[in-house]
Amino acid sequence: MKSVLSIQSHVVHGYVGGRAAIFPLQTQGWEVDNINTVHFSNHTGYGHFRGQTLDRNELASILDQLINQLQIDYNAVITGYVPNAELISCIREYIVTMKREEKQRSEYQKNGHENNGGGTLLDVSVNSPMTYLMDPVMGDNNYMYVDQSCVDEYRKLAHSDIVDIITPNQFELELLVDNKITNRESLQKAILQLHDDCGIPYVVITSVEAQVINSNSDKEEDDYIYCVISIKTHSSSDAQMRMFQIPTIKSYFTGVGDLFSALLLDKFASNKVGGSSGANDNLSRLSRSVNQVLTIMAKTLKLTHKLGMQQARSTLLNNDTNKHNGGDRNGTINARDSFDHKEDEIVGKINDGETMKYFELKVIQAKEFYKYNEDGEFKEMKF
Repeated sequence: MKSVLSIQSHVVHGYVGGRAAIFPLQTQGWEVDNINTVHFSNHTGYGHFRGQTLDRNELASILDQLINQLQIDYNAVITGYVPNAELISCIREYIVTMKREEKQRSEYQKNGHENNGGGTLLDVSVNSPMTYLMDPVMGDNNYMYVDQSCVDEYRKLAHSDIVDIITPNQFELELLVDNKITNRESLQKAILQLHDDCGIPYVVITSVEAQVINSNSDKEEDDYIYCVISIKTHSSSDAQMRMFQIPTIKSYFTGVGDLFSALLLDKFASNKVGGSSGANDNLSRLSRSVNQVLTIMAKTLKLTHKLGMQQARSTLLNNDTNKHNGGDRNGTINARDSFDHKEDEIVGKINDGETMKYFELKVIQAKEFYKYNEDGEFKEMKF
């Protein structure tokens, strides 16, 4: 059974953080141990919320119990929304320890194998290498969710030589490398910083503006964003990059990055990315994994938008009918005219609870999508 330690947010209502990540992973056979960095009534995109934040001592106590006392060996760790620098620092310290101890066990097993003429030591149990997926949740579309101190601490985490996969969006990548991304050259430079300065072998930039990829993009092309992937598993090798063009939906959804990262972790494992000595083969496996995730995400967002529009239409029509002449025939006609005018305004908007409530990710209804195992519906493009 695959096991993962998930460290991210929790909301009572809606689907972001752990609520967007845990169920999809469980449907694919993962045992998920989740630590809630926050316990909120709803996500912050509503503009108002209630709840508490985990403090450093509480997080350290939980991690110590899981890692040092119970000595649980995880196949993977995934981190998402962490609200302050102290928690990010604590996470970094414990994952550094986990990676170091894993390396020591692997070396011990290797030495024991060699010293026993090719036999194995019966009292040593070593799982496959633990994968750490870092989703540096800091913001999107030039809007920061966290304090600047979190940005500084995320940079330290990225430079700790423990991250296997990183999944920032364009804005988060800019924050990590402290440089504005305006074209392909600056994007490539930023990605290479993650490879060369941070030692991160697998980089997935989840969303890049069309103007960055094509400086001459027109309004039609602005209906697309791009997902850019890059692999560099050896310091002496060159980075290999690919990209996918993704049509956008005119609405704001939250939890998309959380679901994307969880699905990527699953496909990364099932496609055995890193399990080959050949860079081209690993690039192909990573590309297939990302294509599968993008396909699942497209299906999930289309379903979310469809069901959200149905709910919004029903609510608006009922409200307008009740407001016009007590619901008589003329009132119903007037209500429909009013509804037709308002329907174009049904778009999820950040900090607008009235629209956000319709477009919570349909994580449960989309469960049949998560087992998707074809090659993907998007065309791989050279960067």
